[in-house]
Amino acid sequence: MSINIHGCRGTSGIDIDLRRVDIDQCPQRHTPGTKRPLNIFAGTDKCKQRTTMCEAIMGLGFRRGSYKCLCRKGFYFPDIVSQHKFFNGSLLEEEYEKLMLGKNSTYNSNSEYECLPCAEGCDSCEDSSPCIAALNWPMRTSILALACIVIGLLPPAAWFTFRYQQVKVSPVRESSK
Repeated sequence: MSINIHGCRGTSGIDIDLRRVDIDQCPQRHTPGTKRPLNIFAGTDKCKQRTTMCEAIMGLGFRRGSYKCLCRKGFYFPDIVSQHKFFNGSLLEEEYEKLMLGKNSTYNSNSEYECLPCAEGCDSCEDSSPCIAALNWPMRTSILALACIVIGLLPPAAWFTFRYQQVKVSPVRESSK
């Protein structure tokens, strides 16, 4: 009795150019009624969630940091003269990696990579300028006091004018002749 085993042995491979595949590290936003493709990289961005939000940048290929961190509503970008009002995702990824490796990193610094809050009363802003008028209480108080003094002196002036309306006022004479 002989057993003949026939089979093929080999490998197969798929070549995918990852330079043309974008990864989206930003959190997925759910839109009702739409089907979302599986994204295992979603939510891996390093944006500071309290003050910034992630926006994917397409066309950079299969690399981490392909996003920018934009300021949330009610916050403004700290460098008000910068042309680009966002934090670069690649830079955040580098700083986060330094932090994880125990190297000197600016990622956890309090003021780094975070937007600043707008002034009180502002829904959105571009700098720290106030959106509502700041009241100058010393000036307002002094004007009110002056107005009260003038109003208080009007009745005595009216009484004085009425009481002495018959008195003639004589012109001042020149004494040089």
